[in-house]
Amino acid sequence: MQTILSVHRFEKMIQKQLCNIVWFKRDLRLTDHAPLSAAIVAGSPILLCYFFEPSLLRTPQYSARHWQFAQQSLSDLQERLKSYNNAILHIFKTEVITGFEQIRQHFEVNTIFSHMEIGIAATFERDKAVKQYCQQHQIEWKEYSQDAVIRGLKSRTHWEKQVEHFLQQPLEHPDLKHLKTVQLPECKPFDWSKKNTIVPSFQPGGETMGRKYFSSFVHHRAANYIHQISKPEASRVSSSRVSPFLAYGNLSMRQLYQAVESHKPSSKHVPMLEHFQTRLWWRSHYLQKLESQWQMEHEPINKGFLALDRTLDERFEAWATAKTGFPIVDASMRCLEATGYINFRMRAMLVTFATFTLWQDWKAVATHLARLFLDFEPGIHYPQIQMQAGLTGYHTMRIFNPIVQAEKHDPDGVFIKKWLPELQNIPPKLLPEIWKMTALEQRFYGCVLGKDYPKAIVDYEVATRFNKERYWNLRNQPDIQNQLEAIFALHCIPKNIKEYQEKLKSKIPPKL
Repeated sequence: MQTILSVHRFEKMIQKQLCNIVWFKRDLRLTDHAPLSAAIVAGSPILLCYFFEPSLLRTPQYSARHWQFAQQSLSDLQERLKSYNNAILHIFKTEVITGFEQIRQHFEVNTIFSHMEIGIAATFERDKAVKQYCQQHQIEWKEYSQDAVIRGLKSRTHWEKQVEHFLQQPLEHPDLKHLKTVQLPECKPFDWSKKNTIVPSFQPGGETMGRKYFSSFVHHRAANYIHQISKPEASRVSSSRVSPFLAYGNLSMRQLYQAVESHKPSSKHVPMLEHFQTRLWWRSHYLQKLESQWQMEHEPINKGFLALDRTLDERFEAWATAKTGFPIVDASMRCLEATGYINFRMRAMLVTFATFTLWQDWKAVATHLARLFLDFEPGIHYPQIQMQAGLTGYHTMRIFNPIVQAEKHDPDGVFIKKWLPELQNIPPKLLPEIWKMTALEQRFYGCVLGKDYPKAIVDYEVATRFNKERYWNLRNQPDIQNQLEAIFALHCIPKNIKEYQEKLKSKIPPKL
């Protein structure tokens, strides 16, 4: 039977040109790209392709801002490829398998090269279908890790050493001088931007732009990285701002880690840069969590929390549309809507406010924020949302009080007034608890609550205390505690498990 299949395939090869495929996914760059490098070394002509998948375009986690960034990244990629024998990148608007079938009408495909994708359930199911498709058509599919993520990992026992080894490996720079591409006849690349309005308020995508952001960070902006990372306004400049370029693979984690290493000997900001490197390490840690438990997009990491009776009501709409009456919360949401970026502390505050103070369903919260985060990275997003929403059963709970956040990180009200101009005339000291303004103060400062700005939709102290108590009543139940050993083994670094266990013994709920 095998001989018959081999003969049949040989006959087809006579009729069609043999080629390999490099399938670009969320790895839109030409440097440190192992699949492209391996495909060039393999020697056969290469068909480069990317797919705007209709099924993915319809998923609730993604929105126009993400596809705009992807299109800009692809445009940059196409422009850079022109320098290498006018290489062609095929951009399809079709499902992946449909696109592969279209390619196979003209070429005999031997191997598909791509990076592994740690994505949402839709991409996971797609990849399983592609694997089956390749087996059916005797196509070899070679996948490469780009984030030190290990497929099928069951324990973190030796994971740290494997990450360290990955970060120190030489970068996989493709020998683009020897890139030989083939082109589908009469194939017009799909251009997302021609059918959609480009919004200029978001960071633009592409490897070229990513390099500029990173260069300005390591040479200048890193000076205040640690000191301003928690401040919603100052962090817009002092943070690296490379997260969307990592999410779409314009830059690789290993590339950035090694670039920092080479820059540290001449830098005046070594502690800041080392802190940034730690963030890269934690990025892999969270990506590995989603790889090891892909179901966390839909269900709690600790399944005992399926019994948590959070709801979805009109307060969710107030939170999502920046009408809660809590200035730092609403300013953060407006900032996200307009720019696609807010610093980590404000992200955590938005989640804990929605899930603890308002007691809203974590999945709805996760989906809404995914649509807003330009740097939406599923492997970071879902583990972080679940941690902030208290769904692991072992993390120390940190409920980010919006009053404290405003007082500590926006004391002059610069950020709040930037995004809530209706509060422009209100003294900064009144902003954190604006609902305490007297009727006279409201008239004097030209901001009547309920008319010019919403009244607070809840009493923060009362609502959070009540919800925290019912959360802890469930968290201390055997159904939650009995699952921790398996969760520790799957997701936790061994040296940290003892620390978690010691903290769990106290069972002390966090302060508000």
